[in-house]
Amino acid sequence: MATISGDPIATAPGTAVRGRPRTGPRPHPVSRWSWLWLLVGAGLLPFASMQTLIPLAAWVAPVFLMRFTRSQRPAIGLPVLVVAMCLALLVGARDGFFPMENGIGYYLFVVTLGVGGAVPFAVDRVLAPWLSGLSRTLVFPAAVTAVELVGAISSAYGTAGSTAYSQYAGLPLLQLASVTGIWGLTFLVSWLAPVLNQLWEQGWSGSGSRGPVVAFAAVLTAALLFGGVQLAFAAPAAETVRVAALAPDRQLSDLAYSAPDLTTADPAERAAVRDEYLRPVLDELFQRSEREAVADARIIAWSEAAVRTLEEEQTAVVARAADLARRHGVYLQVSMIVQLADAGDESDGGAVNENHAVLLGPSGTVVWDYQKSKPTPGDGQEPGPGVVPTVDTPYGRLATIICQDDFFPGLVRQAGRAGVDILLVPSSDWRSIAGWHAQQAPFRAVENGVALVRPTRQGISLATDAQGRLLGHKADYVVASEQTLVVSVPTRGTDTWYPRAGDTVAWASVVGLLVLTGAAWGARRRSRDGAGPAARTGSDQAERPALLDGLPPR
Repeated sequence: MATISGDPIATAPGTAVRGRPRTGPRPHPVSRWSWLWLLVGAGLLPFASMQTLIPLAAWVAPVFLMRFTRSQRPAIGLPVLVVAMCLALLVGARDGFFPMENGIGYYLFVVTLGVGGAVPFAVDRVLAPWLSGLSRTLVFPAAVTAVELVGAISSAYGTAGSTAYSQYAGLPLLQLASVTGIWGLTFLVSWLAPVLNQLWEQGWSGSGSRGPVVAFAAVLTAALLFGGVQLAFAAPAAETVRVAALAPDRQLSDLAYSAPDLTTADPAERAAVRDEYLRPVLDELFQRSEREAVADARIIAWSEAAVRTLEEEQTAVVARAADLARRHGVYLQVSMIVQLADAGDESDGGAVNENHAVLLGPSGTVVWDYQKSKPTPGDGQEPGPGVVPTVDTPYGRLATIICQDDFFPGLVRQAGRAGVDILLVPSSDWRSIAGWHAQQAPFRAVENGVALVRPTRQGISLATDAQGRLLGHKADYVVASEQTLVVSVPTRGTDTWYPRAGDTVAWASVVGLLVLTGAAWGARRRSRDGAGPAARTGSDQAERPALLDGLPPR
């Protein structure tokens, strides 16, 4: 049985709202199918983000979830949606996906994400009934984009989990990021749900559905054509340079990171730990670096946290790298976790180590010593100053960031504005995020028109060109003993709009959502005054969305 409600969308047919005159069209029923739509949408959610991405799921899941929220009373539909989203997040974030211990803090974090994911549906449920035509379909994508922008600004994980990253597999569509950043992709993917729901509600004959369908199809087609033209006619045509991306030997790296706690050790104990646990992986990486230099690699880059070293040994490690770079005339970037000599207790929130990427030039001089700008929570590090370093070389302009820095497009945009050609992204993952993180990294290459080289410990080492084409990858860290990826990388990047335009699309979505809120508020006030939807006749009434036909006059 359909239930009775005062809601403008979910109301029993033929039932007048108590205390109000029955002059408008028949109200709309609560759909008995809505729970099926919830199950379908929630079943697709774990594949729309997090570690098991199916690109189509990100388009389709919101369609059914919106069908559920629009055909249920808000007091029921929205809390149920939050629960469904939290359960989907627990599935998507399985196997230690987030570096957090199970406990109340973890579940509060999941609930926060679930509420954030439900907010755009709540905004659509509140505003859409008071709008019509194209404007009605823009509420949801604007809300999704605005929520993701707020998350990117406020979250320690930046844009991780953005809707846009679900489209990693479609190179033509991915080129849109070179103009709009990820925000254009987020908006476009999210726009499908209200467009199809409007068509579902009104049918093709409804004039309020044809316009949005045509507009969406036109924008999607334009984006695909733009991407196709970019890939066909603007491919990198520069000379290439041989680059070696090194991750540490797995067993030796495990040995280094199993070293005893050094926070209370005296100098002699620290030296003993260095010799037994830390030096083997360092020696092995230098041996492989020399081998690649002899094999004519001109740029050699180690993964994030490739070695763990003591603060008092850091200068010696850099000097050894400088000697190798000078003898072979190469650019060598060594990445290390430096254990601080005077570190306190990590549980007190103080820094216990530093995360460095040090580039040595062919003359043996230090080109830069970059500290990770956006440390992963719990890593025990203080963030660096957030300035992306660059240097001009015979192989193009180089720059570097470290691992999770790539979740922050605003940080990486410094490389695009500086005209960088090759971006080094030393990284370190863990098994449950390895594939997911590797899928997101090329977005920064496309946005900024840079070739990207990503040597990765405990994950997938890869390299792409400036349009996201995969130049090479090595995905077998957990089973292989050899962890070297050698690729030929274009020495010249491409110009893109995003470094100049920045997050304009995201902020435009925020402004647009405010405008739509004002329009919906005005329509609601006119309805209260008797000049709103229930008083419309003729062609105006014909253009109203079918789900609004139950609005009683006030």
